[in-house]
Amino acid sequence: MSSALLTCLLFCGCSGDNLEPVYPVSGTVTAKGKPVEGAIVAFTPIKPGVGIAASAITDSSGVYKLSTRASADGAAAGQYSVTIAKYDKKLPPKKEKDAEAKADATTEAAANAEPYDVTNPYPPGYNEMTEAEIAASIAKNVLPAKYASPASSNLTAEVKNGTNTFDFQVD
Repeated sequence: MSSALLTCLLFCGCSGDNLEPVYPVSGTVTAKGKPVEGAIVAFTPIKPGVGIAASAITDSSGVYKLSTRASADGAAAGQYSVTIAKYDKKLPPKKEKDAEAKADATTEAAANAEPYDVTNPYPPGYNEMTEAEIAASIAKNVLPAKYASPASSNLTAEVKNGTNTFDFQVD
């Protein structure tokens, strides 16, 4: 093997990784003329094998910068279906009075209960959260539902070599 070839292999690497190049992709998401903060923007390749899925979360100005392999590195060239969703998960704070009553009831139930079965991590009747707390803890999409699915969003983008900007209005 010639020394020039050996030097090239050492400096250029021989990992065999033929990663598709990615190009900067950014834009703004607005709803009713105002920026949407905390929205998840996802680019999914329309044609299998052409492009790589990429995603981002909008900042307080509604601006996103897609990430594929590293933060804000962009997306591979190709045609994409775009989805946008913003999930609001607000669990109401527990009231101390309710927590104390629950603790008292648990203590009383434990005193009258059968011996604890160590093979069952959740004994009969165990529920850490009330139904209202469970319902409140489920994340809800606060944007129109059609934008959360590639089948209904009707949003597309074609990423090309160079810098790409795609703004989306989700009303």
